[in-house]
Amino acid sequence: MNVRLKKDQKIKIGSPEDMYSIMQQILLRESRIGREKEHFWVIGLATSNKISYIELVSLGSISAAIVNPLEVFNLAVRKKSPKIILVHNHPSGSLNPSQADKDITNNIVEGGKTLTIEVLDHLVITEESYFSFAKNGLL
Repeated sequence: MNVRLKKDQKIKIGSPEDMYSIMQQILLRESRIGREKEHFWVIGLATSNKISYIELVSLGSISAAIVNPLEVFNLAVRKKSPKIILVHNHPSGSLNPSQADKDITNNIVEGGKTLTIEVLDHLVITEESYFSFAKNGLL
C-alpha cells in the first residue's frame, strides 16, 4: 500500500532524523488501535536521496510483522530506486531491535546487493523516538 505524502514531505533525506520526522507523522496518522500493530515500510530514494515513495509492505500484530524481501524490493525495482530505507514501529515502545529485526535486515541488505539497490538504514520507531541501524553500526 502506497503512503500518500504531502509536497513538503517529499524531501531529500540527509540523516535518520529527517526520516524519523516524516515516519513519526505517518505513524501518528493511524488510530490508537492501528498504532498497536507493527507496520513495516520501505522508503524508496532517488540518486539525490529525495523520497520517491513510501510503501507499507506489512501490517502485523502487536509483536511482529511478516516481511517478504520480494515485497520489499518490488516497488524499488519497478520505480528504479537505487536506494531504500527500511522503517518499522515497535508498539511496545522499546527501541531495541530484536534478533528477528537484525536477521531480516541482513537478508534484505544481501538481496539489495544482488539487485544493486543500497539499503541505507533501518529505523525502529516509536511515537517518541527512533533507533537507527546505520547510526549504531548494525548495517
